[in-house]
Amino acid sequence: MKKIVSKLLCLALVFATLFGIAFSSPVALTVSALSPEITDSTQQLPQDTTTQDENSTTQEDDSSQVTQDAPRKIMVLGGGKVTAQPDVAYVEIGVESLNADLQTALDENNQIISSLIDYLQEKNVAEDDIKTKYYSIYQKHDYSASDRFLGYQVSSTLEFKCTDLNNLGTYIKDLTSLGANRLGCITFDCQDITSYYQEALKLAVEDAKSKAEALSSQPLTIVKIIEENVYTSMPYRMMETSLSNASTILKGTMKVEAKIKVIFE
Repeated sequence: MKKIVSKLLCLALVFATLFGIAFSSPVALTVSALSPEITDSTQQLPQDTTTQDENSTTQEDDSSQVTQDAPRKIMVLGGGKVTAQPDVAYVEIGVESLNADLQTALDENNQIISSLIDYLQEKNVAEDDIKTKYYSIYQKHDYSASDRFLGYQVSSTLEFKCTDLNNLGTYIKDLTSLGANRLGCITFDCQDITSYYQEALKLAVEDAKSKAEALSSQPLTIVKIIEENVYTSMPYRMMETSLSNASTILKGTMKVEAKIKVIFE
């Protein structure tokens, strides 16, 4: 009996062993069949990562190259100034007449003004270059003496253009001898101011180039020029009523200035 039981136990162990091998073999085969794919996939991942890194590096290099190659711009201010000789003067000269009778004051004033105009035309001052600048009539009172009426004051001022600057002082002196008793102002100017300003512009461009070259060692190209302003410093003379120094009027010189902004690339 014991021998039979022992044989049955041995058979059971044999079947159990065979059963285990039968069921374990597919699992082993499956793992063995899949393992090459897993291995290949694992080997490909570093290659893809390396490609992405290379692409990223290439893009960064391209971006850096574009930034370095992009043109840079600088802007500087330029100024130029030239000296011009005045060749024309605008003179304001007038007459003040005072009389208790209005019509008498008007007649006196008109008579003197007419003589001034005749004189200027004799000196080759064109009619179009003579104009009435101011004209007024009012009652004059002495308010320090209980508002005492002094008469009617008629004031008339002429402005004329004179191109004979060498004799300007003589003209004014002669006009005062004819009855002119008021001198407003004398303004000197240059009739061909444009040519002087263009010369100042050229100097302003050269000044801007010099400044830009000091700021950069690279070759420069002008991209844009912006004109800032025009400034002309004209000699200006105010004379007192006495006109005692009219014969010593000096024309002096003029300063013509140009200012610009220049953009370089």
